[in-house]
Amino acid sequence: MRRLGSLLLFLFICFFSANSLQAQFPMRPPNVNPVNPYSLHKPPALQSVPLLRRAETAILPAFAAKNIVPVLCSSNAQAFGANLCGYVNVPLDREHPTLGTIPIYFELYLHPGSAAAESAILVNHGGPGLTTTGFRGFWLSVFGPNLDVHDLLLIDDRGRGLSGTIVCSDLQYGNAAYVPGIEECAAQLANSASRYGTGDIAEDTEAVRAALGYEKLDYYGTSYGGADVTAYATRFGKHLRSIVLDAPFGTPMADDSRFVAEQYRTHHEPRMVSLDCQRSPTCSPDHPFPRAELNALISTVRFRPVEGDAYNANGNLVHVRMDENALLNYVIDNPTGLFSSTGEILAAARSLWEGDSRPLLRLGAEGYFPVDYSNAGDPTFFSYGANMATFCADLNQPFDWFDPVSERTEQYTEAVSDLPPWYFTPFSKVVSTGEIFSFVWGCQYWQRPTPSLPIAPPYPLYPLAPTLVLTGDLDSRVPFDEVTKVAALFPNSTLVSVAEAGHVSVSWTHCAANLASEFIEKAQVPDTSCASTPETVWPAVGRFPWLAKHARPAVVQPGGGNQIGLAERQVATVAVATATDALQRSIIGSGTGVGLRAGTFHTVYGSSWTITLTDCVFATDVTVNGTVIWNADNSFEAELTVSGPGTSGGTLSVKGGYIVFGGPLGNFTVTGTLGGKQVAVLVPEA
Repeated sequence: MRRLGSLLLFLFICFFSANSLQAQFPMRPPNVNPVNPYSLHKPPALQSVPLLRRAETAILPAFAAKNIVPVLCSSNAQAFGANLCGYVNVPLDREHPTLGTIPIYFELYLHPGSAAAESAILVNHGGPGLTTTGFRGFWLSVFGPNLDVHDLLLIDDRGRGLSGTIVCSDLQYGNAAYVPGIEECAAQLANSASRYGTGDIAEDTEAVRAALGYEKLDYYGTSYGGADVTAYATRFGKHLRSIVLDAPFGTPMADDSRFVAEQYRTHHEPRMVSLDCQRSPTCSPDHPFPRAELNALISTVRFRPVEGDAYNANGNLVHVRMDENALLNYVIDNPTGLFSSTGEILAAARSLWEGDSRPLLRLGAEGYFPVDYSNAGDPTFFSYGANMATFCADLNQPFDWFDPVSERTEQYTEAVSDLPPWYFTPFSKVVSTGEIFSFVWGCQYWQRPTPSLPIAPPYPLYPLAPTLVLTGDLDSRVPFDEVTKVAALFPNSTLVSVAEAGHVSVSWTHCAANLASEFIEKAQVPDTSCASTPETVWPAVGRFPWLAKHARPAVVQPGGGNQIGLAERQVATVAVATATDALQRSIIGSGTGVGLRAGTFHTVYGSSWTITLTDCVFATDVTVNGTVIWNADNSFEAELTVSGPGTSGGTLSVKGGYIVFGGPLGNFTVTGTLGGKQVAVLVPEA
């Protein structure tokens, strides 16, 4: 549990490997990946990435060959058309160059033809600790349209990816408890522990640019990559043709030791939950005051935690204690799947106040899925040591580095105590500054660093290069108020909020991806009106009815010949909810799970998903059996048999769409018979 904190810190700044998820779920529908927002909802245009032209039809830029060590590109890089892979060796410590060098790895994807490139598009993936080159497929899908006249340059920051990867075994693989793992890693790095800050990374980036001979760069930075862009822009701004910042972390948060980044996030959580519910025709009618309900739930579990057993998305029974800490860190701030936890939290609160704790406990059980907190995996994908080394070098700390650890922890506690009680409203100071949520908590145990280069130098000068700043309005990791502070630093910036997008907006909507690509193409802001309209509405839940009579009734389909009355229309709603509930659990789980109140479901993944429901119970008096098919185009079909004391029973066919990308939100069409009467009703698709 102790190592949960820093790894969750990594998770809300960055995400899992698309490759590893593909291995686990090899045939998911193209628009949905169960955990990773970088491939969670790729717009259809981003699905196919054509292989780029080879070096024989592309012209390498002029470069000083002595500065580059070319290497054979990996099979993955070759498959995507990499033209040149190599290293530029740079000093590990520029103030003490005799201490040795570190290799900075890059991959270059060239435009075709004999004309010189207008620029190189440089991408920084953020993290910190993540590879950038390992996400080559995603970035080629976003910026592929630009590669007619631009090149694409991917660089792994020092200590990450293939650039002198930091491997601290105890911390990386969970060979020791969390705090000893941090201390061991800092001791392993010794005097170089503070040489992995973003200021040093900017110098490395400039060395690669100069070695390759590019005069101009278009720099795209996402999440913590915003700090990398800031560091480069304030030192080498003359080389920037344009800048795109997507959910950028930056100096206003890094330089403030008073937990301002955590404050922005806690203040944004109610807005995220509210927007998620308000846009859903299923949730919004039942929750007209979502912020007030969320505040009430937070107060409830703060003073009276809820404890019990619940099944997670994999069908495993686990013991759950739902207190304020769990609510913030495992349910709201770390939303599972396609915002399923934030979309269900208000309905779960309503059930709790009605005496039913099962929906809330289930959210708690699912919130611990799917991370193995004891092992961070391949360090060339994510280096835990690099994550700590960068954070602890970059962020202003609420303690004195020159004091021993025991005094640092006292200073940290005192800094928290000095904050006003309302600072993290609606959450308390305890959960907002603890091991899991806080950016700087683990740095208390890092060794005293030597001075490192700051993200931005003193009295920085920000370039006049045209700058597009994107933010998803459902992004709780680097929320709107934080992004606004970063955008204000760039004098020629335009801030665009993208509706219904989470962290890293280009991975959620066609609109954001196209805006980034078009902006770089013309170095000016295109029409941004598309950002104000959601391209999809994430499913949410209005209520978890104990009995069918507590459900909101389905609407009669005009001209459909419906014969059933109010009670059976409520049963129709419950039947659809039973099916979509199993589908949501299949998105975040392994495909074998347990219904909300009883029964089981099993999912066979393929180009279409087939979910078999066996005695599934969503409301206690309605049992549902049958088959659900979710097709690759996100169309939804279900053949269901309904029984139980709450219904006269019968069969239902459900057709519609689920998580439909683009176009207006529609309804499921429900037909069949209940109690021998014809059914023709409609249930909202989200």
